[in-house]
Amino acid sequence: MYSSKFILIVTFSFLFLNNLQAQPLNEKDLAKAKEYRNLDEALQKPLKVYKLSLKRSDLKELPREIGKLQNLQVLELNSNKFVTLPREFARLKNLQKLDLSYSREMNFNKAFAVISKLKNLNHLNLSDNQIRNIPQDISKLVNLRYIDLSYNKNINLVQVFSVLSKLEFVEVILLAENNISSIPDNVTKLKNLKELHVQFNPINKEEKDRIEKLLPGVKVTY
Repeated sequence: MYSSKFILIVTFSFLFLNNLQAQPLNEKDLAKAKEYRNLDEALQKPLKVYKLSLKRSDLKELPREIGKLQNLQVLELNSNKFVTLPREFARLKNLQKLDLSYSREMNFNKAFAVISKLKNLNHLNLSDNQIRNIPQDISKLVNLRYIDLSYNKNINLVQVFSVLSKLEFVEVILLAENNISSIPDNVTKLKNLKELHVQFNPINKEEKDRIEKLLPGVKVTY
């Protein structure tokens, strides 16, 4: 009997501590949290790492150990040479912000088979990747609010908006310097869109007037 009670107490204690560790920081505390810039250092105290920047590290492969950083909320992987991401990446259940800008070696369809499992992701940067179509799996990121697709000059906006329109909470889209001269009608399917950034694109006055009529109440920045 004593042994059974002891095991039960230990089990509940473990579950309690595990849930406690998995609580994400609020915005104020996250701003104060240390930003790690070395994965080996971060792995020494994996559950105390909330921000990690590996940008411009010339990495060709992301180690599977990244999955140990289960409280990670902000991750910068931009300007590396990844082709895809390890399946352990899907363990980053608290990840909210992910920067994959200038990741031109990346096979995004394969990568998003993993990224799409990160249900708390709300901020995604895919700028400067020569993207034409975005992966359909992006539509599984149910809490996505902000996406940067700037500097992708051959981007197919009809396809982009058809995918993003499946996401209930998308509010901000960046499309700066994409060599676009018009916005397709299906942009109206993004029912919760609040900001559309299209700076440094060849959009004439007539098209601007049309966009304003398509998107009343949306802040459009030219």
